[in-house]
Amino acid sequence: MKARTLLLILFLSAGRHLVSGQTVHIRQMLILGDSHLNGEFGEFLQKKLHGTQPLDIYSIAIGGAGSRHFTMTMRNHCCGFKIRESCYGEALTPREKIRTLEKAASGTGEIVGKPFNGQLSGVLGHVQPDIVVIALGNNYVNDHQVLVNMIRKQSAKTSIIWIGPMLRMNLEQRMTAIEQVVKRNSLFLVRSDDLLGSDTLTSGHFYGKTAQNWADKVVERMAPALYTPR
Repeated sequence: MKARTLLLILFLSAGRHLVSGQTVHIRQMLILGDSHLNGEFGEFLQKKLHGTQPLDIYSIAIGGAGSRHFTMTMRNHCCGFKIRESCYGEALTPREKIRTLEKAASGTGEIVGKPFNGQLSGVLGHVQPDIVVIALGNNYVNDHQVLVNMIRKQSAKTSIIWIGPMLRMNLEQRMTAIEQVVKRNSLFLVRSDDLLGSDTLTSGHFYGKTAQNWADKVVERMAPALYTPR
């Protein structure tokens, strides 16, 4: 149920608020990404989005993943993964980590999303997202259209926002593949390659203030898609 009647004291980031009998429409968001999302960028991105509007957010980050890894059984095939969850009404302090449901720091081969047998279709059926954010393209392992089809099969009305890859080798090839699926399906594209400079190949990628600035700028660019019904 996406519209909840809040009858209790909600602990929001701005402080404690008593909301009695007020119906708040809470939108559901699913974020899919690679090792950048697994790292500190993912933490800052989810926290920033958490503070923008009433959102429940479920995010799946798989290190080394391209869109193809989400269209098959999701596995920790490479270098770690993390599934985070945050709900509207939670107070997330600056130093507090977002709640983690599953994680591994290195490749284990295990299924990602165990309650759903590693199937994105099961995740989509559970979350029923109003918005899906795809932060993929750094790893050129593509099934972009198949991924979009899976999301739209669950709900044709789901808004899809695609966060593009960082500045790195073969960027034009990576962006061309994304731009094609964005145009074909009327998605909302957020470019990242002009924000921070060249990407690194370490598993941690950008961290600290750099990762936070990246997340802040990405959310700013997402704003038209976040606040405009599609």
